[in-house]
Amino acid sequence: MTEKPQSLPIVFYGAAGWFGNQFGCTNCVGVFPNETDAILFDMGTGAGKIDKGNLRGKNLTLVLSHLHLDHCYGLHILPLFQPASLTILIHEDLKPHLETLFSFPFMRSGHAQEFPVHIRAVRDSRVDCAGFDLKTRALQHNTPVIGARLQCGDVSVSYCVDSVLCDNLLELARDCDVLIIESGSREEGKTKGAHLGLSDLRTVLRQTRARKVIVTHFSPVNYPNLESRERLLSALEGTHGEIKMAYDGLTVGSPAMGRE
Repeated sequence: MTEKPQSLPIVFYGAAGWFGNQFGCTNCVGVFPNETDAILFDMGTGAGKIDKGNLRGKNLTLVLSHLHLDHCYGLHILPLFQPASLTILIHEDLKPHLETLFSFPFMRSGHAQEFPVHIRAVRDSRVDCAGFDLKTRALQHNTPVIGARLQCGDVSVSYCVDSVLCDNLLELARDCDVLIIESGSREEGKTKGAHLGLSDLRTVLRQTRARKVIVTHFSPVNYPNLESRERLLSALEGTHGEIKMAYDGLTVGSPAMGRE
């Protein structure tokens, strides 16, 4: 039986949204609960920065929030990592599209990989794995999208990007130890019904019970450099006690125990 971890290593391989620039790649977050499993939240261009040894021979679970290319580019380089197995969680409405993408002529098909591939359709679901489980909820974007909460032992990590403010986002964000949340727009009224506005992000941060909040998915249009991300941190002052701005290569540990 897998032991419960005292802390979960969380690695940000990419923290940009829409497209990358000289300051970073698009979204990809790794969580490593034990010696045999690995979880990735999205697989954007940041996947190219993953140390192959962190995934080789492990059971890999990939939570794809949706299929915009900044979140799924890394599918193309999956053979590089040689996992023992791959399970992909995807919104139920997007499964047929993922199956098309995961095939000729776009990439080597799942049947042709050197490891078993299982694509699992989810919406408001719970997925139980050996040593951890994942709760998914449909969020609201300009395409079907899911957020997820990873529960491993006493520690939970929620991942919510590319969504407007909605009840499911607040549910995932409220009860977790680590919240990974999108940066949203710097200006109100420019979210185009697909992202959090600054006031929405403040609402989420005031309601969460997370011990740590990590803001990610920075559009280079709104946040062209690391200094602009730090200005967002200043704008969020007073909403939460521990907020970090993500960047490529950031490694954090989850709280050693769950919420008090």
